[in-house]
Amino acid sequence: MDNQNKPSAVNDYKEIYEHVNSDYPLAVYLITPDEYFLNKVPWHWHEEIEIDIVREGDAVYTIGDDIIKVPCGNAIIIKSNVFHSIQSESEKCSIISIIFSSSILFSDTVSAMSLTYLKPFANMPDKAKFINPSDRVGKVLFSYIEDIIDYNLNREYGYELLTKSVLYQFWFLLIKDMPHKEFARRNVVSVDKISADEERIKDAISFIQTNYPDNISLDDIASSIHISKSECCRLFKRTINLTPFEYLTRYRILQACDIMIKSQRNDESISYLSTCVGFNSASYFNKLFKEYVGCTPTEFRKKSKTERRDKLSPFGMSFTHI
Repeated sequence: MDNQNKPSAVNDYKEIYEHVNSDYPLAVYLITPDEYFLNKVPWHWHEEIEIDIVREGDAVYTIGDDIIKVPCGNAIIIKSNVFHSIQSESEKCSIISIIFSSSILFSDTVSAMSLTYLKPFANMPDKAKFINPSDRVGKVLFSYIEDIIDYNLNREYGYELLTKSVLYQFWFLLIKDMPHKEFARRNVVSVDKISADEERIKDAISFIQTNYPDNISLDDIASSIHISKSECCRLFKRTINLTPFEYLTRYRILQACDIMIKSQRNDESISYLSTCVGFNSASYFNKLFKEYVGCTPTEFRKKSKTERRDKLSPFGMSFTHI
């Protein structure tokens, strides 16, 4: 199993993918959500388009405030720069993911070709599209996806050319029936609104990740993106379906887990740990930690010394290049 295309660490929840080369910005990865913290690939986004096939178990994708269940044998395509997370809904879940930049199809984003064939997908109201192999179009799309996976697993001479050829056919069929003009006209306002929301939520999350050890208030979070507290709450609910404080709490607990996993010491007090991640009360930290993780911090620390790090870590790299 070759790891040269393994994505880099999550930075502000933005996933950076290291492809084979800039001329071929596409790679295939194995994702195993059940090996992540709480069986969930955490909230993230990336500039590439993502096509996922669920090979084993069932996966639940949370994309903004949309929840899409993708059973075994089905697929989903996710637009670029979209916040999403993936939850395993079974004891074992595996997903094969094709991550690619639109530049592999259209090198110039403002060219006539790009505007004709990329914009309809970018402008569709949904942030993702479910692909069902049992319907007529889905069956053909599935065959193209399987071909792309096979070419990139075997990597025989010319696999890049074959992949691009199949990807063009996949893309044509994907957008062929999209009402181009209607989408372009109807979604100018909504797409701009979605874009503004996503930029704001990214900035707000960046603020939280930078300042989570401090005593952050709702007013601080809202002020960091220059909106009111009520609009800040609405923004979080409609983009990631959490309140600002729910997100802050989860992030602090994830950081506490990561600290315990990485630490070589076992004698730091829970009170000290809770202060490091922004909690004023050790008892309150213990209560929330058990609520989210299912065990106490002390129990988690013991477990972290005996189990694989990638299974425990909230940022465990279960993305593996196949």
